[in-house]
Parts: sequence; structure tokens; C-alpha cells
Amino acid sequence: MSVNQLVNHIARVVGRPAVLEDQRQRVVAYSPQSGVIDEVRRKTILQHHAGPAVSSWLLRLGVYNAKVSTRVPQNAELGMLPRLLVPIRRADESMGFLWFIDAPDRMGVDEIERADHLAERLAEEWTRARAQHDLEIALMNEHTRDLLFGNAKARARSAGAIIEEGFFPDDAGVRAIQLSVRAGSGVDADDARELLERSARTATQRSVLRGALHLVRGDRAVFLVPQARAGDGTAVDSDHAAGALLDAATAVFAPVGAAAAPLVSIGGARDLLGAARASAAEAERAERISLAFGLAGPIAHWDRLGIHRGLDSAAAAGLVAADFQLGLDRLLGERDGRMLLETAEAYLALGGRAQETAARLNVHRTSLYHRLGRLERILGIDLQNGVERLGLHLAIMLMKVEADPAERV
Repeated sequence: MSVNQLVNHIARVVGRPAVLEDQRQRVVAYSPQSGVIDEVRRKTILQHHAGPAVSSWLLRLGVYNAKVSTRVPQNAELGMLPRLLVPIRRADESMGFLWFIDAPDRMGVDEIERADHLAERLAEEWTRARAQHDLEIALMNEHTRDLLFGNAKARARSAGAIIEEGFFPDDAGVRAIQLSVRAGSGVDADDARELLERSARTATQRSVLRGALHLVRGDRAVFLVPQARAGDGTAVDSDHAAGALLDAATAVFAPVGAAAAPLVSIGGARDLLGAARASAAEAERAERISLAFGLAGPIAHWDRLGIHRGLDSAAAAGLVAADFQLGLDRLLGERDGRMLLETAEAYLALGGRAQETAARLNVHRTSLYHRLGRLERILGIDLQNGVERLGLHLAIMLMKVEADPAERV
């Protein structure tokens, strides 16, 4: 029998509904609920946890330390009828608790003895199920690692194994979502990994990411989610999934401080699971590009980076700002050079619309024209010339890729 089946069996033998919780008071399994039911039992089943008020009260009673079946009194304030707690233990270690509502009639000695006897069998089955689950997780981690870092043969083999084992739909494409720790946050490698692993555990309990393939490696975690292929297949909304991941990670990272705020990025979709590595590489690049250009939004999406992708590729190919506009070093050598460059950037980003640029910079249009004229004289360009204007704009944007974060325009 599985753990769920065994809990149902115990409920039938004892003659009243049962709920199995782990050591953290999270619901693992429960039998069909009939007869007497209270508000705490209803909440436990719906939310998979009785809530902090109930847990705190039971902690004060000391029942979580029980090594034998223990009666728990009624608590009318919490809406909780009396209970019988049967500890589930293996090798003298607590695994969790089996709960029965001890009303309207108290459980007799024979019923409690049957529950105790079956609790030993439940502990054995639960231990076996946990071991099997741990083995499956280890195998999936190995396959996911091969998908992202293995050679072509290893990627194809792992994709086939994952689909065959039912851990990824065979009619879907794939998209990678990356979670990482912000560089320079002051979080050391061990703490970063712990934050990422906790975030992954929290995120994969949410419906949109439940059971998602994921791998924590270094200062980042990669999640692989299904995507519709040619209008078919099982799909996960990548924006929704990324948002759920960001929410989960933000809550986990919060005690560390704002400097360690998590970063989330999304790669492009691929038709085959075996091509997940390409999507993961795009997610990693999307994060880097978003940071380099100071793009708005908490989530960087590869498909929406537009020209910034091309500029990143140009920089990777060795092109620099001076290839598009000479004299920028001379401009920055001027006392007000950085202000002039920031003015040019705002003017070009707004398509040369002087009134909007002046408003954004909070200056009079006369001052704006004075700055632009001075910049033209220093660089020897004409901002009314579309090609020269484009060259300057590309150069300013490439400077962001070249510069250290603290020096970016």
C-alpha cells in the first residue's frame, strides 16, 4: 500500500477519519472525511496546514514531543474538538503525527491499540516512500544536469528518460527560467546556495511550478517549464511562472536585506526538451543584458529585449563604442562631460523630442539646446543627421556593456 492508501485503511479499521502530518505540521495524507468535523480539520484539509495559532497552542502543550498516543483537549476558541495524536516514529525518530477527532465518543483502548499497531506499519511505508522519492529526485537532478551541461548525446538521453518517466510532457516544448543572487550582494556561496534551494522548494509547491524540473548550481537556479508547441501541448505561462518564482524567492531572501534581492530571467522557447540548454543560456544572457542596460522591471524576458540583444552580441564580437562614435573619451574629459552624455542619451531615447527631453531632465529648452550644441561641437557631429545620431546612440548604449555598474551612464 502507498502512504495514502494506508491512511485510508487505518481510518476504516479504527472507524473514524484520519489526517497524517509531517514534523512541520504539513498535511501529507488524509482519509475521506465523514461524521464529526470541526473548523481546524476543515482548514487543515483545504490549506494543508492548521495554521500558526493551532501549531503554537499544540507546541505549548508539548504534544509534538509525544512518544506514545496522546489525548489533546478541546479548544473552543480555535474551533478545535478533542483529538487523539498518534506519533509516527522510526528508529526512535519522529516522522510525523496521525490525528483523529476524539468526538463525539472518545476512542476506546482497543481502537487506540489498533491505531498504534498500524502506525508502525505506516512508519515503514512512509520511510520506503521517502527513500523512493529521494532516489527519484537524485535521478531527475542528474538528468537535468545533463540537459543543461552535458554533450549532445547526454542531452538527448536525459530528455528521453525524463519524458519516459513522466516528469515532462512529451507533447510540449520547453522554456528556461533562471533565479539568481545579485552580484555584489555580500552573500557567500554557501548562503547563496541555501537561499536558492529554499526558494526552489517554496516555488515548486505552487501550482504553476509544481514538479518543475530544476537545478541549483553555483549562484543560480534554473527551472524548465513546458511550452506549447505549434499550438498544441501542455503549456505553462512563463510570465506567471516567473512571477510565482520571484514572489517565492523575495520572501525567502527578505531577511538577508535589499542588497540580496533575487533576479529572475526567462529564456526563449524551444520545441524539444533536449534543447533546454539553449533556452537556459538565453535566460542567463537576459539577466546580464538587463543589468547592463538598467532595463526596468523585476523580470528580464529574452523575447522582449529587442535591440539590446543585438548590442550584447556586438559587444561579445568585440565591437566597442568608439567603433560608432569617436571622441567620447574627449567628451567625458570635459568638466560637464557626463552631464552632456546623459542629456544626449535622454534626447536620443525620446526620439529627439526636445520638449519631452527638457521635461525629463527638468531643464528649460534653451538649456537643453545649449547642451546639445556643445556636445555637437566637441564630437564634431550634427544631431540633425540621422546616421550620425544613430551612431552616437549606439555608442552610448554600448558604453553600458563596457562600463562597470557604478560607471554606467
